Formats: sequence, structure tokens, C-alpha cells
Amino acid sequence: MKQFLKFTLATIVGIFLFTLISFALLVGIASSASGKKVVSVPANSILKLDVNYTIPEQTNDNPFQDMDFTSFKPKVSLGLADVLKSIELAKTDKNIAGIYLPMGINMNGYATLEAVRNQLLDFKKSGKFVYAYGVITSQKSYYLASVADKVYLDKNGYIELRGMGTQLTYFKNAFEKAGIEVQEYHVGSFKSAIEPFIRNNMSEPNREQLTMILGGLQSHFVKEISEQRKISPETFQNILDSLKATTADECKQLGLVDDALYFDQLLTLFKDKTGIKETKDLEFVELAKYASNIQKDDKSESSNKVAVVMLQGNIVDGEGQDTEIGGDRVAKLIRKLREDEKVKAIVIRVNSPGGSAVASDLIWREIILAKEKKPVIASFGDVAASGGYYISCASDRIFVQPNTITGSIGVFGLIPNFKKLLNEKIGITTDEVALSKHANFGGGLKPLDAFESAVIQKSVEQVYSTFRQRVADGRKTDTAAIEKIAQGRVWTGEQAIERNLADEVGSLNDAIAYTVKKASLKDYKVKYYPEEKSFADKISESFAEMKTSWIKETLGAQYEIFNAVNRLKQMSGVQCRMPMEAESL
Repeated sequence: MKQFLKFTLATIVGIFLFTLISFALLVGIASSASGKKVVSVPANSILKLDVNYTIPEQTNDNPFQDMDFTSFKPKVSLGLADVLKSIELAKTDKNIAGIYLPMGINMNGYATLEAVRNQLLDFKKSGKFVYAYGVITSQKSYYLASVADKVYLDKNGYIELRGMGTQLTYFKNAFEKAGIEVQEYHVGSFKSAIEPFIRNNMSEPNREQLTMILGGLQSHFVKEISEQRKISPETFQNILDSLKATTADECKQLGLVDDALYFDQLLTLFKDKTGIKETKDLEFVELAKYASNIQKDDKSESSNKVAVVMLQGNIVDGEGQDTEIGGDRVAKLIRKLREDEKVKAIVIRVNSPGGSAVASDLIWREIILAKEKKPVIASFGDVAASGGYYISCASDRIFVQPNTITGSIGVFGLIPNFKKLLNEKIGITTDEVALSKHANFGGGLKPLDAFESAVIQKSVEQVYSTFRQRVADGRKTDTAAIEKIAQGRVWTGEQAIERNLADEVGSLNDAIAYTVKKASLKDYKVKYYPEEKSFADKISESFAEMKTSWIKETLGAQYEIFNAVNRLKQMSGVQCRMPMEAESL
């Protein structure tokens, strides 16, 4: 009986694995095939620009990275560059009559939305229409939609307009109950990335910097919406303060939307606008499908290349995963581009809160070496802070969006101690053999003594001194000037320009245009890196990504606690990391 059960179980597992791999192959083949297929667009079509998902810098071509395990269907995550290219293509596409922009719950950073918003403003120069419509509409979604020619709200809909604010989560008590001790070391009174692990509330310096950041973001937010909706900034600010936009009728009366109507009525408006006789004959083209018609890379025959390196995620030691900036992998790529004589200039697109100080310095060094041979320009996305700023500070020029989050020139180290958790909570004991006094130093199974703590603090201070000098050299100033704006303090893009941490407001396309001019290129092609992986590589990475997706969906709201412990493990050692999660702003 025992043998029977063993073989039965083995058979079931085998069938499951076979089915899973077969499914992966089928999805991958279908995905690869669809990526090459050009979509036919009928005349008077409407591009459905649904961007109510987290937009990555590059299009996700791995079908399992965003797997939906409720429907067991892969999701397409079109990258920002392809979203912008699609809007640009639609502007001159004679078969696209206009754009339908669904409003909803949008969780993207404001700098990403700024880029899409500006591309829509450019699209409108064609004379084609942009109509936005939503039911429950988040503040970020409305910020994007405010550029539309007409903004409509469902008769029972509302807009969540509250102004800028943030709520941070602190884990000190939870860790103490679990028996986890966190030993921290830092330089910079504003370097508050460690606070969630050692405090129960925010420090006054952190409150001060968050107030200033949010103030800068809200000022730009109010200005841009007021301008598009033709409402005075004072009136709009009053709307935010009084929570007046709670019903569709109120939103209409306040001038936030043009009308309150049902979706079928919106279709009638589209019918009249396009000249289609029946609403059932309206042609809507999904963004992900329409993007198949754009060129992923410049098809120019020129041998001159402008390399655009997309860097998104935490900066980690080693190779890292696709969603991370691996120090070794990126340094190797920059080195390859430096040595390639056909590459005439490099643009680094940075969207990172930072991470490993060692990995950051590896990338910085390769940027310095590349800069000796060709122009290197930086373009910042939602966030390029701490390590994200470190790897960029040597660039010839830095482009930001007004609402980019950057700066955070500071360093910290975290050493967790799990001794109490293991001994008292779980019942696991440990013992050791050490042939020198500090052989087991930093192992996480006992607290550091005073001497060991002093060693860590000295290391943190050395990294901070190096970081500060790197910034001073890159920005052509002295360390005294940098110290005044460092200390781990975070700034918006506009605030960074005022403090000589960045050069000008502009998009990735603006950065590329500047790079072409600086390199004196008349004929060239733009090539994006990292290059698309082979199908075999995608499959080999799929299982880890499926596991992450499954954990997120299984844990739900509890994933944040799981992630906090995971983050603590990743933060061991000296870190150049932003003091809060970008998603909290």
C-alpha cells in the first residue's frame, strides 16, 4: 500500500509538472508569435489607452511575470517607452480617430504619469480627440485624465481627490514580539530608511522632508490640473481641502468633469464623433495590441548607435533578476557598450530607490570610464534616489520630471539578530567554534559587541564620504556644498534642479535628443538595453516569477509584512537606499 501511494503521488506530481511546462511553452510560443504580428486597424478606430496598471520601464515579455492565478492567464505589462511610442504612432495614424482614456485606480508614480500626460498633450496637436471616462477614479488617474478634451464620470461615480499625503508602516513592535533585533548604523539625519525597523513613528527630520516633498508634488499637481480644467489654483486647493468631489453632480458643478453620464451615452458620443452609424460598429483598439505596430528599435541602416540602458528596481550585488539592477550584470553591459565603437553615446534611464553601496559603485565606475570615450546622459523616472542617484551622478547631464523623487545622498547599514527568535520563540539553539575573536561576526545569530559595531559604523561613514565626493565631482562642486543638501535628504525633480542635483526637466525622449546633439550625430539608430531574452531563458526564469505572483495573491494584505522581513534580509550590509517606498507618495 505504501509503495502504491508513493508511485501514485509521483505520477500526480509528474502530470502536474508536465502540464505546467506544456502550458508555459504554449503561452510563450503564442506570446512570441503575437509580438511579431501587425494589427490591422480599421478606419475611424478609437485607441483604448488603458494604463490602470503598474507601467514598467520596459515591456514585460515574460508571460509569467504578472500571472493572474485567479484566471490563470498571463497579463501584458506594456512598458512606458512602448506606451509613449503607441500614442506617438496614433497621432499620425490615419485610421485612429481619437483616444479613449478609461479612468480607474492608477498606482503609477507621478513622473510616469507626467510622461504619458505630456505625450497626450502632443497627440492633441493633431486635432484628434481624447475622451476620458470613469466610475471610481483615483487621484492619480484623474491627474492623467485632466488633459483630455472631455472628462466624463459615471452618474454614480466619484473622484478620490484628497491632495498629497502618505502613511508609513512601522515594524519595531512586531519584530520585538517575534524576537528579531535590528542593529542599525547610518550617516545623515534624514536617512530614514531604517526607521520602519527601529521606531514606532517617524522622526522629526523625516516628517520635515516628507512635508517638503509632498508640498512640491502637490504644488505641481494643483498647477497642472488647474491649467487644464481652467479652474483657479485657489479654487482647486479648496476642493482638495473640503473633499467636495464626492458625487458626479458635484464634480460637474465644480468643473472637474464635463458631464455625468452612463457608458452607453459615452458610446453615443463616440459614434457621433467618428461618424459611425451604430454604436455596435464602433472599433476600439486595445493598447497592448496596437503596440504590436510600433518599432521596438530604430530600423535605420546607420551603423551609429545611441544605446538606451533601462535600469529599474533595487540595486543588488551580483547578477540580480530582471526586476532588479544587478551590479555585476549592469557593469558588464556598460563596459560592453563603452568598448563598442558603433555605440556613439549612452543614455541611462534610471528608476530605482537604490540598494547595495558596492553594486552602486561598480556601476558608477563603468559610467566614469564610458564617459571618457562618449557622452553619457541620465534620464530619471519616478524615483532615482540614493544608489539610484549614485550610479547617475557622473553623467554629463541629468534629466528629471518635475515630480521625480531623487537625492537621498546618505548611507546606512542594518544587521539583524535572530538569536531570540530562534532560542525563545521557536526553540532552536545554536553553538559555535571560532578560531579568531570575530570569526562569526555579522552572522545574525548573536548581537554585535561594541568593537564590531564601531567597525560597521566606520564602514558606513567611509561609504558616505565616498558617495558625497562622487556627487561633488559629478556636479562640479565641492563636498561642503553637497553636505548642505545631502544627509540622506530627498527632493523632487524641480527641487533637485534648484540645488544643482539635476540639470533640466525633460522626458526620456528629450534626453535622447540632447544626447544625439551632444554626440554630433546626423545619422544614427536608437537601441534599447537589456536586449530581449531568448524564449529558453524566459521559460527558465518563469518558475521563480510564478512563485512570487502566487505568494502575492495568497498572502493578500499580509504580503506587506512578509515583504518587510524579506527587505530586512536584503538590507544586510551597507546600503544606499531611499528612506521610504516610492509607492507611498
